[in-house]
Amino acid sequence: MKTILLSLFLLISVSINSHAQDQSTGRVHGYVFGDYYYKFGGEKAKAVSTTQYADSALTKSGAFQLRRIYLYYEHAISETFQAQFLLEGNDGATDGKGRHSVYIKLANLEWKNILPDQNLALGMIGTPTWAISEKVWGYRAIEKTITDMRGLGGASDIGITLKGSFGNEGMFGYAVMVGNGSGQKPENNKSRKYYGSFSVKPIKGLIVEAYCDFESDITEPKKTFKTSQNTTIKGFAGYQTEKFSAGLEVVQQTQEYTDTTNFTPLGISLFASAPLIKDKLNAYARFDTYDPNTKNSKAGYKENFITAGIDFVAHKSVHIMPNIWVNTFSKKGSTSNRKADTAARVTFFYVYK
Repeated sequence: MKTILLSLFLLISVSINSHAQDQSTGRVHGYVFGDYYYKFGGEKAKAVSTTQYADSALTKSGAFQLRRIYLYYEHAISETFQAQFLLEGNDGATDGKGRHSVYIKLANLEWKNILPDQNLALGMIGTPTWAISEKVWGYRAIEKTITDMRGLGGASDIGITLKGSFGNEGMFGYAVMVGNGSGQKPENNKSRKYYGSFSVKPIKGLIVEAYCDFESDITEPKKTFKTSQNTTIKGFAGYQTEKFSAGLEVVQQTQEYTDTTNFTPLGISLFASAPLIKDKLNAYARFDTYDPNTKNSKAGYKENFITAGIDFVAHKSVHIMPNIWVNTFSKKGSTSNRKADTAARVTFFYVYK
């Protein structure tokens, strides 16, 4: 904890010094979002979902929460090289006394235009897993994309990536990456994770992406089951205009185990948003359907997620967003019925730079 706080102090000090010498060399920025929520529906039995309001202890209660705190420092070493450092705090990042803390989310060096319109990055890097779909969804402060929400990938990893665009006006885009597969943690096995994303913009406002990742020979002795390999495939289509934005994401993962039956989770997400009053008021809605294991039709639950709300733009960098959050359960086979987890929230989101 002391090391992280010292890093934070040095980050700010370096930024102040760099601004004093040359305002173009360093920049501190970030954002924060959280809510006041009230969970008025849910099951008292043990949680079977990984979603944020699955904890039965939260039912019939409300509280304020900070779900994300981001502090970036970006330093332009030259026109060619740029360094990036990011600290994140959230409800899951706490110190030994249960207080809010932070951890390192990104720490990398980018070599711009190593080839024309192609950039190379090394270190703890953002993965391409949901980079495109999250941007089109546009409401990460409300909820993660389905791939992220259901734990089917990671936001960052330690490794190397090459990404860029080509074709007329950057019609085609790609990102390829090799990482440890352990996210922000030090590597704990002999495997490597391989990522690939290819996208095309056939017409103005439309983007279509095909994504996959693969990791084999995974050894995680602390897991309930010993994983052999994971393969994820994902398709995404998004359309954005001044009048509305919409997207469709479909993701499937094959989880192969050495000591139990394989799992194949499948998720489909459909979302849309539109301005009601330009630059002042927006509306958004999303529906997901998710099956944690399509190979088993006699146990467990299929889950449907729904959220909808209003985005009041108090300032271009300040948003107040009343919304509803619902995750329902449909039993498979002889599984017992389960009540939906339901919450009403007022979410706040602000950017500083």
